[in-house]
Amino acid sequence: AMALLWVLSCLALAGFARAALPESCGVPAIAPVVRGYNRIVNGEPAVPGSWPWQVSLQVRARGGPGAGENWVVTAAHCGVRKTDTVVVGAYDQDAPGPDQQKLKIEKVFKNPKFNMLTIRDDITLIKLATPAQTSDRVSPVCLPKATDEFPAGTTCVTTGWGLTDSS
Repeated sequence: AMALLWVLSCLALAGFARAALPESCGVPAIAPVVRGYNRIVNGEPAVPGSWPWQVSLQVRARGGPGAGENWVVTAAHCGVRKTDTVVVGAYDQDAPGPDQQKLKIEKVFKNPKFNMLTIRDDITLIKLATPAQTSDRVSPVCLPKATDEFPAGTTCVTTGWGLTDSS
């Protein structure tokens, strides 16, 4: 399945991230196209390479954003293990492209406060064994500061692989 793009009117966090200068993260070299205000279901195909922080967590088809060359942030409910593989630079998971890199995990930091019943504190940090090689199609997203506020109705985009309709 191809990388899909969905626009949400809420805050979502996913991907390859970095706490760094704003101009060094979160700006794709290839411009994405964002149309409409679809939900996760009824998403649309992304422009290849336009979400360079999107990563794929291999074995269990989960994803998240990259958080710098050595870090990935994802949901704790994904249950990431050290034996899983992180893939960066992927667009079509069925046809590996020239920018794709498969990376081993050094350590998984699951939030100790995560509660599966309430889905509160649903975050895991993954430290990569080797850094991702950044390019136009592989780069980190920006992580917000703890003090950042996002007003109701703020447009947010989430990306990943999956179905674009409910059938």
